[in-house]
Amino acid sequence: MDLTSLQGFNHRLGSWSASTPQTAQELERWQLDSAWSLAEHLATINPYYRERLRLPKDRDRESFAALPLTRKGDVVADCERHPPFGSRTVVAKEDVRMVVQTSGTSGMGVEVYALNQADLAAILQTEAVGFAWAGIRAGTRVLLTLPIGVTAAGLWYFAALRALGANVLAVGSYPTERKVETLARFGAEVIVATPSYLSRLATACEDAALDPARLGMRSLIVAGEAFSHQWAGEIQERWQATLYEQYGCTERAIAWTCPGGVIKNGQLGVLHFPPESGYYEVIDPETGTPVGENEDGELVVTPFGASASPLLRYATGDRVRWIPPGGCPCSRPLRGIAAGAVQRWDDMMKIRGINVWPAQFDAAVFAVEGITDYRGVVATDQRNREIITIRLETTREGAEQQVVHAVRNSIGLRAQVVVEPPGTLAREVPPGFVKIRRWQDARKVR
Repeated sequence: MDLTSLQGFNHRLGSWSASTPQTAQELERWQLDSAWSLAEHLATINPYYRERLRLPKDRDRESFAALPLTRKGDVVADCERHPPFGSRTVVAKEDVRMVVQTSGTSGMGVEVYALNQADLAAILQTEAVGFAWAGIRAGTRVLLTLPIGVTAAGLWYFAALRALGANVLAVGSYPTERKVETLARFGAEVIVATPSYLSRLATACEDAALDPARLGMRSLIVAGEAFSHQWAGEIQERWQATLYEQYGCTERAIAWTCPGGVIKNGQLGVLHFPPESGYYEVIDPETGTPVGENEDGELVVTPFGASASPLLRYATGDRVRWIPPGGCPCSRPLRGIAAGAVQRWDDMMKIRGINVWPAQFDAAVFAVEGITDYRGVVATDQRNREIITIRLETTREGAEQQVVHAVRNSIGLRAQVVVEPPGTLAREVPPGFVKIRRWQDARKVR
């Protein structure tokens, strides 16, 4: 697929079809109707969903929200019972053009998805939306630090960038030092990385006597990890480039930062769902009921264009904040989620009897001025007491005591704080698309 001319691309809507509705109200109705059409199709012809779906007479939002969820465990079990792709997959063997799988790092097993040509076309267009919004055009030099294997991110990024005609430096399999050498020799206008690895790469450039701010970067695109407004501002200053973000998962939930970058009016902005990518919901994971606008919940996706391995109401396990159409300063009529804030629901820790999310620690720590990054660990001592240790990088003296007070005041927990030399945490980040979790649970007794 050649997208180099961006012919037919609606920049405001992030759409590739002239028939896609233009207003928020019309768009939401069209997406709901599309989701119902998919449900009716699957209930009729798909071996997996035919057994599970009993469709009601009504075709409204409330009735759709009452349809059964598909969860990771369901897909894994289906793939194991009907290897390799599961009974959801009805594509003929000769029509399979790509196979992707999840990493399996959750401990629940691996999901496997077959893609046909129509799937690939839909994926490339959806990924190209955000790359186009970030200013990538034919000939743009892009340093792609994600490895290209059987997981989706590297494969899909590379394919979409090439479809746009970008000059892709695919260095994902290289060690960090060689990535720096490639950057110094060929130059790049855009870097694609995880947030933690983008910091690691900047530190590696400085170790090699290269100033990231003087390398001619225009855009930085990150995915895979939560980050703070303070970190976003610092990394933009460090590279002298505009930061963009993508949210994505193998199950085809995809959202992108709009033109201008992730910082809007001095705050982190919105990740917009391209209108043709799917029907999105955010629910309370305990009750299954929809959450309100600007509230937190679990993201659920019904992807459009997933014809080879379809999904209906896939519960991602990701904790997001639900943003209404027009909720971004760009005024796009697209629903979205808060930038920098996606975390896993299963990241919650129970510490000294208190349920705590990493996001709560993030809010407390980064509220202290001058904190550039941190890592936390919960461990047990010889007397089986739970000890919280926070390692900081900061530009201000005395910040460690402020962090101690901030954590105690906002969360109610005592923590010991250690200040690390600048670049220490970044140098610990391994190469590749490794999602770094700021918090580690090292307790021996739970």
